[in-house]
Amino acid sequence: MKKIFVTICAVLVLVSLIILPFLIRVRVDCKSQYGDCPREVLDRLGSFNGKSLFFVKNGVRKVLKSEFMISDFSLQFKLPNIVQTELLVKKPIFALKDDKSGNIALVDKDGQVLSEASGTVLPTVGVSGGLPKEGQDVGVTNLFALNIASGVNQMYQVGNSRIINGTLLVELPGQIRVIFPLEGDTQILLGSLRLVYLKIQEDNNPGGYSEIDLRFKNPVLR
Repeated sequence: MKKIFVTICAVLVLVSLIILPFLIRVRVDCKSQYGDCPREVLDRLGSFNGKSLFFVKNGVRKVLKSEFMISDFSLQFKLPNIVQTELLVKKPIFALKDDKSGNIALVDKDGQVLSEASGTVLPTVGVSGGLPKEGQDVGVTNLFALNIASGVNQMYQVGNSRIINGTLLVELPGQIRVIFPLEGDTQILLGSLRLVYLKIQEDNNPGGYSEIDLRFKNPVLR
């Protein structure tokens, strides 16, 4: 009898574990590393509130996997009826600006466009010919230019630059224009700029230079 009782209890527990996810009605709570989740994600997850745990877990996973702005996520059921969702959200660190339209695309470290904006304080590179759409990649050349622009911004607090005729143009304090190539070693180019610009500043620019050209093996001053 004891064996039968234990077997029945085990079966009942197993059946409960199978059935309960279909019976429990839950709501979704969402947090990210920045606190609140992005509004567009919250709107999509809100549609799952009041539905079964089984349906919600599967549906939320599909939604989050389709969101290009999310790099990782985790789900956890918390009693009595909460599905806790933790997101790792991608962060924009540069911006591309269409010189013609003025539209701005916010870009993450890997070169993916995360969103559009009307303005930004991020290091910005002006381009012609339109911008990639949300979720698209800016391309190797633009990403290289963005990394250069970010480095210049960190050193000299210059927020804007432009791609013109296959080069990146930056205006530094003291009316010094810098010409960067759109390929090469980012750290070597930024290091060369620092050394040359420092020398010009230390000597109070006796040569009256107004341009540093870094497209060649040795920097050219004009």
